[in-house]
Amino acid sequence: MQNLSSRKIFNLSRKKYPEAKIFGLTTGLAVMKINSDLGYEPVTYSELTQDEAFWAGCKSCVNYEILISKERKNCMCTAMLFDPKDHYAPEETQEYFKENVKGFERLLRFKQWKLLRPFMKKDASKGQGNGAGKPKSLLHHLFHF
Repeated sequence: MQNLSSRKIFNLSRKKYPEAKIFGLTTGLAVMKINSDLGYEPVTYSELTQDEAFWAGCKSCVNYEILISKERKNCMCTAMLFDPKDHYAPEETQEYFKENVKGFERLLRFKQWKLLRPFMKKDASKGQGNGAGKPKSLLHHLFHF
């Protein structure tokens, strides 16, 4: 179902605005696969818009604090861009995704490890005085339990 609606939105956007760049953010490998099937390519955050209205849409995301703490330069999400002037045929990007799916999975694990690490610091106050407490959860950090 998601694949069909993504394709419809993509085709409508391409029909109404044939020269426009289309981009999105996602944490899901399934969505990355759908987007790569459509011709999107992973890009850095600097290639995305700086429009405040777009970034305001991220406020409801659980990863918003990470995005803001990294000054909108990095997040758990992967940025993907479709540029009609410089894109590969969907078959080529689909092959690229299939060939590199393990790399994308590894990148996602690295992002989770690197970006969530500050939220998972040891809670020294609950340990035996040597800093060997249990790790704080993300919810603990966000809501100060």
